[in-house]
Order: sequence, then structure tokens, then C-alpha cells
Amino acid sequence: MIIPGVEMIRSIVIFCILTLHDPVSSNQCGKVWLTVSSLWRPVAINNKVVDAELEVNWDLDCPANAGYPDSIKVFTADPAHNKTIKPQLTLLLAEHPRGYYRTNITVGRPPLPGGWDEGGGATLPGPHCLKHHAALYKNGEFLTSSCLQIWPTWMYDLRRQLGRLPIGTLMIPGTHNSGCYKHGDLTRRDAFQRYLLTQDRDVWTQLVHGIRYLDIRVGYYPSIPRNNTVVEETNYVNRFWVNHDIIRITPLMSIIKDVRNFLDVARGEVVILDFHRFPVGFEGRPSRHRRLASILHREFGGLILRPDRGVDGLGPTLNDIWTVGRRLVICYGDQQTVNEYDWLWPPMTQAWGDQQTAEGLKNYLERTILGSKRPRTSQNPLWAVMAELTPIPLDIMLKPSGGLRQMADSINRNLTVWFQDEWWKQTNIVATDFFLGNNLIDISIQSNIKKSNIAHWRL
Repeated sequence: MIIPGVEMIRSIVIFCILTLHDPVSSNQCGKVWLTVSSLWRPVAINNKVVDAELEVNWDLDCPANAGYPDSIKVFTADPAHNKTIKPQLTLLLAEHPRGYYRTNITVGRPPLPGGWDEGGGATLPGPHCLKHHAALYKNGEFLTSSCLQIWPTWMYDLRRQLGRLPIGTLMIPGTHNSGCYKHGDLTRRDAFQRYLLTQDRDVWTQLVHGIRYLDIRVGYYPSIPRNNTVVEETNYVNRFWVNHDIIRITPLMSIIKDVRNFLDVARGEVVILDFHRFPVGFEGRPSRHRRLASILHREFGGLILRPDRGVDGLGPTLNDIWTVGRRLVICYGDQQTVNEYDWLWPPMTQAWGDQQTAEGLKNYLERTILGSKRPRTSQNPLWAVMAELTPIPLDIMLKPSGGLRQMADSINRNLTVWFQDEWWKQTNIVATDFFLGNNLIDISIQSNIKKSNIAHWRL
């Protein structure tokens, strides 16, 4: 439950964060932001691997008459409020011209601030910084800083700016194959699942960071093998799994529980749950779709928002959704099932380029996002760009040391720049692999504020 009586504090904190720590639109000469690497490296002395290392990113777009910042320092607290703290790392920018540096500082999976660990009790609204901060300096003078942060309540915190925007015009950050993760720390054995895992945080943590679109592929398994025998499972819930294509990864009930708990605590946030494909166990079996629909209605009930095309086919506004009090959109990728249940949204269009290089993906996304016709359907006002690279079967056989982590690392930094500079205005939903490796949550939040301030903008 969000602690009451904090409206004034909330407004002050949000204003300060947006003006002082906004890596997208800072008035300072240059900006800096932190991300988390998707890469891993083995540890020689045991079976563990090191992953989730801190990345420093910067953009020095300065006027010709202004001197450039000359250094970045990384701290374990906010240097703007703690003048005596010593930096963990100092980067001289003249030695690092790429605008990016991967450190050996391990972020790990720290406790979530503001009471946002799952089951942590009272939770505070607003953005909250994790441990690490980065600051720009010029001749030893502090210029600006930002932190690695969560923003679990960003939609409702910014309700005065965003409330009138239809959901089909918002820029909504999402994850691709959202349920394909592993709980806890990686081992070398896990690292061999190079082409299966697409995220390194569970769904609860994704939502707390600010993700609002979840891409789910469901498999149905009528029996569970135990000790070389097949045991028929009487609990239908346990037969549904989140898959990566034909491989099951996570029990679906884990995802449902995370989404439900988040919506119960973050009382103003809107989540889009896209059951996009059903790769195992559903073909020719409409009864299994009905079982899944029954589970979803039982678990989410009064949280489910019924389909609404809104004005001009762009969906309801956030104000409309808050007035109704139902904040979960469930899109379902089987039209026959949608026809049977009036609370399921029609299948959502996913713009997927099936690209293996950064150049190929950029060209595809540019054509799709800036093209004359948006890929949304006439029935569903929402549409998503799947902004990740895709391996081909030969990659899995011929590049066993590669994998989705390396592919995400090669594209995530580019996505931050492309959506910030070129595509924010036309984008609805953008889903990525290993989302902490890009800055698209912040880009989305700032883009929505800009959209709300534009009187007439082309959709």
C-alpha cells in the first residue's frame, strides 16, 4: 500500500528529479546516465559468473562557445548532497571518446529502495535511486548527475501531465519474452542457456523499474514427468508455462502473481499483458484457451480493463482508465478466444524485423516507425516495436559462445540514442531484451511529458 499524505513531498521530489537528474533534457552542457551490462564473464576459481556490471554513458552535445566537461566520476551516493564522498571510478573523457564505458563495478541484484522489494510492506511513490550515481565535471566543478533508479509509480506521479493522453499515443517501455529470466545469481551452467534467457530481472522487478508492457508466450503441458514416470496434474494452473518458443522457462503463475501484486500496490499504474503466441499445446485445442481465460479472469477480475478504441481509434486516455478503476489491459493472440470473452483485447500487432545486425534493425525500425501507416490494427489501438536482434538457427549451432546477451549488448546503447533523438514522437510500445542495458524507461517518461506539451503532433 502506498503511504498516504505524501502529495506535497511527492511533487517536490518529482520536480527535483526531472530538473536535476533528467539525462534526456538536462539544461547542463552534456548528460550522463547509467545502465547495466547484459554481458557476463566467468570467474576462474569457482562455478560462478560475474554479470550485471555497471555501464557509464554520456552525450556531450555542447554549444560551440561552451567548454566541454572533462571527467565523469562514479559514486555510491549522490555527490550533489555528499561533498566528501570519494568516487569509485574516475573517467577522463579525453581518453574515452565513444560516450560509453563498461566498468567492473557489479550492480548485482540489490534490494529495491523505497520499500519496493516484493512483500516489503509499505511502499513510497516516486523515483528512487539505487546505490550508484554518476556525475559530470569540468575543471573539478560539479555540473550534473544521474543515478541508476527505479520509478514504480511514474504514470500516476505524472498524472497532471499525462492524464489526457490516449494509451495509443503514449511511449510505453516494455520487455520482449518478459518471462524468460532466471531467479538469483547466474552460474556457468545457466550461462549455457545463451539463446533462451532474454531478461535478467523477474517481472516484479521489471514493473518496479518502470516497465509497463509484458510480452508473454504460453505453452500448455498436460502432464509433468517425475522420476521417469508421468503424473497427471490435477491443478490446471501448473500446466501453463511461459515459453521461449517451444522451450518452457517459467511457470505462468509466477508471472500472474507478480503482475497482480504490483497492481495491488502501485494503485495508479497501467500494465499491458500481451499473450502474444501459444507455441506448445494449444493448436486445435480451444478448451485450453478457455482454461487460460478462466484463470486470468479469476486472478485479475476487477482489475481488467475492457477493450476501448477511444477517440480516433487511439484507445482510452489515462484519465479514462483511472476513472473506471481498471488498469490491466490483456491482449490475446487468438481471435477465436477474443470473440468469446468481451474483456480480452484483440491481438496486438508486433513489428518484428527478424534482424541480425544493428544496421539491419535500425533500417527496419526506421521504415516501420516513420512510415506513413502505423502497424496498429483497426481493432486494437496499441502496437509494439520489438527492438531486439534475432539469431538464426545457424548462430545457435556455429556460435556457441555467442548468445542473446551479446546481441543485446550490441544494440541496446544504440536504441537509447535512436529513440531519444529520432523516434520518440511516433512510438507507442517498445520492447527490448535485457532492458537495463538501455535507457528507454527514462526516454519514454520524458517523451510522454514532451508529447503532453505539444498541442498538435502527427500520429
